Amino acid sequence: MCNGSSTRMSQGGSIAVLRPSRDMRDASPDQHDSEVRLLFSNRSRTLLGDAGTQVELQGWDETNSVFQRRSWVVIHRDGDLSASEARPAVPFFSFDLGSRESCTVELPETLNLGVGDTGIIGRRVSVMTGSKRGPLTVAEGIIGWN
Repeated sequence: MCNGSSTRMSQGGSIAVLRPSRDMRDASPDQHDSEVRLLFSNRSRTLLGDAGTQVELQGWDETNSVFQRRSWVVIHRDGDLSASEARPAVPFFSFDLGSRESCTVELPETLNLGVGDTGIIGRRVSVMTGSKRGPLTVAEGIIGWN
């Protein structure tokens, strides 16, 4: 992550690039290469006073039927994408994505966009939805600096 140099300018905040889960790839093979991005920013806090962290969702395909159900984001306590299905579901933080008309969610609290016990950098993050079998992981990734 820190190796080498890049011409890309930092945009501030945090980003998570999420890839479709195994279940989603099996259900929609055409979505295999698609990705969803979550952009976390605390900029609105300085502009709006007590507003919490702003989360913008990019790459959401509203036409996919799985996204027509209630969806939410889970920030996990770990940062390990291997065998994530076998881990207990005690989240670090979780929030509802709200309606599909809006791609931005204002959280009621401010998340620490850094590293450490209270920070979100390096943590695994999942987009979840409801299914007949229970909660279903739609996409998953790791949170990093933007």
